[in-house]
Amino acid sequence: AAIQSIERTCGERPLGWYCRYGPSVNTRELVVEEGGFLYDADAYNDDLPYFTEVGGTRHLVVPYTLTYNDGRYVLPQGYGSPTDFFDVCRRGLDELRREGEAGYPKMMSVGLHPRWAGQAGRASALREFIEYGLEQGDVWFTRRIDIARWWLDHHEEFAR
Repeated sequence: AAIQSIERTCGERPLGWYCRYGPSVNTRELVVEEGGFLYDADAYNDDLPYFTEVGGTRHLVVPYTLTYNDGRYVLPQGYGSPTDFFDVCRRGLDELRREGEAGYPKMMSVGLHPRWAGQAGRASALREFIEYGLEQGDVWFTRRIDIARWWLDHHEEFAR
């Protein structure tokens, strides 16, 4: 029912899955069983996509993060100001780029919600971060589906 609702609303079937409040112990199995998904994002454990086996089927996981997430504007011990959001994201990007200089790709997931990052003062921090990333010349701002497709095509180049 959720897939059909998304398809009616967005005009196309979702190709990735992320549970809003966390997966159950059955979520990944259900995603694989349903079929039609290239990946799920119900993991917070890495900064690179990876494969896992689900019921004998190879399944791609494109991890999400709560570290670079505007939800921290409203959580205790979160961002006190838009400057904090920008600083954490900039520092994260800089460190991941340094780590990536060894020839291994890095992925930085930034979680955004219109009701939090969409407010003018907070949107300015997001704009500054995007501008900063674009100035680096080698940063790709994209969707998870694009990362999943790229990883499916290139993962063998980066076998650990």
